[in-house]
Formats: sequence, structure tokens, C-alpha cells
Amino acid sequence: MLGGWNIDEIKGINLPQKAASAFTAVTGELVGAEYMPVLYVGKQIVNGTNYCIICVQRIVIPNSEKRLVKMVINEAPDGKASLVSVSGIAL
Repeated sequence: MLGGWNIDEIKGINLPQKAASAFTAVTGELVGAEYMPVLYVGKQIVNGTNYCIICVQRIVIPNSEKRLVKMVINEAPDGKASLVSVSGIAL
């Protein structure tokens, strides 16, 4: 894309165990995009726990561009994970 940033080679990271379990549960249910965690920002104790993870998102279509997104996942007190939000990060 002319004038836009091209996301070069970025390596994924290992998430803390609980965040990784929630990430796997949530992203396993998503269709149309793939997510690779590249930065674990941290957690927030609310009604359960929110995890904030920066990911590379790739829409599952030929020749799609990658972009960085902030993903927030909630793990409820009963252990069920749900997606709170996915928002683009402007470069």
C-alpha cells in the first residue's frame, strides 16, 4: 500500500498460561481472520479477568495485508472466555 506501513517479519510470543488458554478459546471460534499474539500488555481484574494482547491480524483472503490490533479478552469467574473487543492500531 503506497504510503502505508508494511508489517515485516514479526515473531509471535508465548502468553502467560491463563491468557494463552483464553486466547486459544476465543480465537478458535473466530472465522475470517487469523491472530498471532506479539505483545502481552497485561491483565485487569474486573468481573473475572481481562487480558490485553497486541496481535498481528490477517484477514483470510488471498493477498490480504496484515495489521496490528489490540485484543481484549475476558475470562469470567467460571473460566469461560469471551472476546470483549478487537480494535485496530494506527501506525
